[in-house]
Amino acid sequence: MQNLRRTLRSGFIALLLTCTAAFAQKDAGKLIVGYPPGQSVDTVARLLADRLGPAIGRTLIVENMPGQSGSLALAAVSRMPADGSIMTLSASAAVAGNPFLYRNVRYDSVKDFEPIGLIYDAPLVLMVGSALPIHSLAELVAYVKAHPGTVNYSSPGNGSVSHLAMSELMRRTGIAMTHVPYQGSAKSLTDLAAGQVQVSFDAYAAAQPFLAGGRVRPIAVSSGDRISALPSIPTVAETVGDFDLVPWVGLFAPAGTPQAVVDKTSEELSKIVRSRDFSQRIVALGGRPRPASASEFKAFVRREVERWAAVIKSSGATLD
Repeated sequence: MQNLRRTLRSGFIALLLTCTAAFAQKDAGKLIVGYPPGQSVDTVARLLADRLGPAIGRTLIVENMPGQSGSLALAAVSRMPADGSIMTLSASAAVAGNPFLYRNVRYDSVKDFEPIGLIYDAPLVLMVGSALPIHSLAELVAYVKAHPGTVNYSSPGNGSVSHLAMSELMRRTGIAMTHVPYQGSAKSLTDLAAGQVQVSFDAYAAAQPFLAGGRVRPIAVSSGDRISALPSIPTVAETVGDFDLVPWVGLFAPAGTPQAVVDKTSEELSKIVRSRDFSQRIVALGGRPRPASASEFKAFVRREVERWAAVIKSSGATLD
């Protein structure tokens, strides 16, 4: 009899564990990130998963799937079940840039995803080495024209947002500088501070240590309006007009995800982005919180794809 009770008890526990696991599996979801652990998008994804999961009744597991500057993750997500269990946090470069830089990107940014919401953007800062007698964009344009073939600009890499923004700036102002691509912002900005290159466009978060030390001088920002971190620094648009090129990060689901799920998730996402603690973390990472509804974000993505397609075409940049 005692053995029978043990057997029944063991069977009941096994059944309970099985049911619990099945329930957990049903309520679990994945938040795919196309970048390695530790990068800013990954950091935001983990902050978001902890807050968004409980709000939508799911345990969100962050899964890193790096490769091709975020495009491998988007290609994979575009083929995953559209049942509300899968989402991806992606940067604008992968959504609006890579399809026009790589020949083998296997997704359509407009057709293959349901935009859920914009989270933040990160304006670029146009900088010169502090040794140069340049304090404005107008002075930079005049200096480059007066010294043809001698001014070099750095970027974190060929085809990066920094590279493309500078290419567009040169087209708009009619100047020519030589591109010196690096592998990442740290070396690019170190050489700018050392005078190895003369100009650079990069994110404020990457530039801040160099700006604080006075080794580089900010002369403009890439956003359509000034940024709170550098309120006295004008926008590029204040000099050349209609210039607004800013990288951003948003949340997407596979196309076909039920609209009710998209709308509910978008609503909760906007609440999180507006919350004091989350927005402060975004600002600390060098971003600007940009909450937007699913419909607003969908229209925004379409505009951004068109915008960056034109910029990339005029730049002639390719990555394969």
